[in-house]
Amino acid sequence: MAYCVNCGVELDKTCEVCPLCNTLVHHPKEKTDRVSPSPYPSRRGNTDPVQRADVTVLLSVVLAVTAIVCGLLNLFVFYGTYWSLYVIGGCGLLWIFCLPVFFPSFLVYMSLLLDGIGIALYFGIIAILHPGNGWYFALALPIVAAATGMILVFAVFVKKMHASILSGAVLVLMEVAMFTVTIELLIDRFRGTRMGITWSAVVLTCCIVIDAALITIIRRSRLREEVRRRMHI
Repeated sequence: MAYCVNCGVELDKTCEVCPLCNTLVHHPKEKTDRVSPSPYPSRRGNTDPVQRADVTVLLSVVLAVTAIVCGLLNLFVFYGTYWSLYVIGGCGLLWIFCLPVFFPSFLVYMSLLLDGIGIALYFGIIAILHPGNGWYFALALPIVAAATGMILVFAVFVKKMHASILSGAVLVLMEVAMFTVTIELLIDRFRGTRMGITWSAVVLTCCIVIDAALITIIRRSRLREEVRRRMHI
């Protein structure tokens, strides 16, 4: 058995160079043309990627089993309240949110619309269990509809108009201002008080000021390029 004269590591008979310190190996009594084996594997191992269909089946089964088991527990063990409806509705809502992952060709607009409908239905489940003073139709449903509509408008604007980050920021701030004003007016109507803007006026003012600055930057080419260079956008 041969050993390296430099580091003392045990060597294979076919080694011409020490795999540890790269010292030349000399065999005075043996002559071989064989190449010294590499201490590292020559082939790179790759694992097969997980198929999207398998992920879809796995998540669907997990959510479905969770909903069914909780429903059965509510029906036969922990009965008296309808707590399982929260879990069942949440599982359905998560499945709707995962539609773009399950089906990449699924339309973005349709996915966002279904997300809004799913949230509205989940609030409907809560409204059935806790009807209150009609908060669902007076507050929850209009707010969800307004939010869904604004998100759809933003998605269409970004995709169709090929908007820049600065233009998208302008639209987002405009929608935030409109959304806060809408929420305050809906709350005033629900409470039966005089409709007007108070706290939402602060948000509206801030959004207008920032939008004015952003629009000025967009319209001034030197300012726009300076912002893009400094912010890497």
